[in-house]
Amino acid sequence: MARVIALELEVVGSHGMPAHDYPALLALVAAGRLRPDLLVTRRLGLDEAGAALAAMGEPGYPAGVTVVEPKRA
Repeated sequence: MARVIALELEVVGSHGMPAHDYPALLALVAAGRLRPDLLVTRRLGLDEAGAALAAMGEPGYPAGVTVVEPKRA
């Protein structure tokens, strides 16, 4: 934190959602009112994850959520 203060850096983040709110959130997903699946734009096998991680900062890398699956069917 000394470096943050000395360089006048801004730290931005999120703690996420409190656990007691999970049931209501999951109920919305189960009812189809929230569709987190629509955020997934890419699915990769575990063997492709390293290259994808390295490419994330490159221009043209697809936006959205990438899901890494241990074994691709």
